Amino acid sequence: MAYKPHPLQAAAQVAQSREQVAVKALGECQQRLVDQENRLQQLLLFRGEYAAQFQHEGSGGISARRYQDYSAFLNHMDQGIVQVQQQLVWLQQELQRKRLAWLQSRAKTKALEEVIERDRKVQLQEEDRREQRDSDEHNLRGLAGRPRFIDST
Repeated sequence: MAYKPHPLQAAAQVAQSREQVAVKALGECQQRLVDQENRLQQLLLFRGEYAAQFQHEGSGGISARRYQDYSAFLNHMDQGIVQVQQQLVWLQQELQRKRLAWLQSRAKTKALEEVIERDRKVQLQEEDRREQRDSDEHNLRGLAGRPRFIDST
């Protein structure tokens, strides 16, 4: 029997394609989140080093101008850290949305694949029954055409 594509095969291929797009978007979002987390760690480390330098230099006495420069720079760093933290929160929410989108697309793909597979199994069972029936009929016809021998001894 010639293979005939399932009526839902095209829909399954579209679903698989959408799932691939969703998993790619999820991966890219995860990478952006990791990059942003690394950026935050670097900013915090740099801020800590700069604050330590400010404290060390300030313990020996510094000019008002130098104090203002250090203070302004630390304030600027703090604002940058807050922005990165806000970006991290947004990326974590975005990651959850991307994960949900991927899970939904995966569920659709899987459901279509299961329907196609179940229908394929049913089709194979029907084909096996048809072949068995044809074989049985062929064997019965063969037996019906043979002469019967009666043992008269």
